[in-house]
Amino acid sequence: MTRAVAEYQAEQAKTGKKQGLHAVCFDIQKQYLQETGKVISLNHNTLNNLAKGGHSISEFNAEKRWLLDAKEENISEYTLDHASHGFPLDHKQLKAAVDDIAQARLGDDFPESGVGKQWTGRFIERHSDCLHMYGTRGLDKSRTQAVNKTTNAAWYEMLGTLLKTGDDGKSIALECIWGVDETGFQPCHGVAPQKVVGPTGAKVQYQAVDGNRENITVLVTIGADGTSIPPAVIFKGKAYQAKWLQDNPTNAM
Repeated sequence: MTRAVAEYQAEQAKTGKKQGLHAVCFDIQKQYLQETGKVISLNHNTLNNLAKGGHSISEFNAEKRWLLDAKEENISEYTLDHASHGFPLDHKQLKAAVDDIAQARLGDDFPESGVGKQWTGRFIERHSDCLHMYGTRGLDKSRTQAVNKTTNAAWYEMLGTLLKTGDDGKSIALECIWGVDETGFQPCHGVAPQKVVGPTGAKVQYQAVDGNRENITVLVTIGADGTSIPPAVIFKGKAYQAKWLQDNPTNAM
């Protein structure tokens, strides 16, 4: 529609024959179909209104928002930052952050109850290119505190040096390089999953929790040459139970 407005105003500035509202709408629809393969419909009355200085629906809705566009971007970045550190915001926490900003800008014009119940959901929809709702998975607080750019950079630098030189000045062969990872499962209790906001495209959103709960640990190992060994499962117990090996297609130990 913005392109249609520009074309119609250019037509009106001509001294010769001019295209009317219907013709401009048809022309832009045809151009859009050729460029995108999608069919759109432009209303000539809407075009006439916009060409005379009227506001589009999106502009009208933007004027009614509690937050300016710049502040919405700030809230989006704030939300992503919290998620990246293992402290994702739920709807209630996101609403509290928005209420603080809107109250500071609008004062008495902002309702005491804050934004509406559906506001945070619509906010996430407007920023769906970078925000998404997730069910959380617990991540021990000690791990979230250990994940930062400085420790990551130091670790990979040390690992790279070791792989190149080894203990005797020679590079380490692929069949001697193994990667091990572990994950923990809480069998019957723990923090209930919540719906929180995280970055679009992520497979899972972790949430920091206290690490004082019973846990079942699974270890998986794979070699740099593509080989692997069966996973290991660690249970809390005083004696080995035969049922741990039942229904065990991966031959885990």
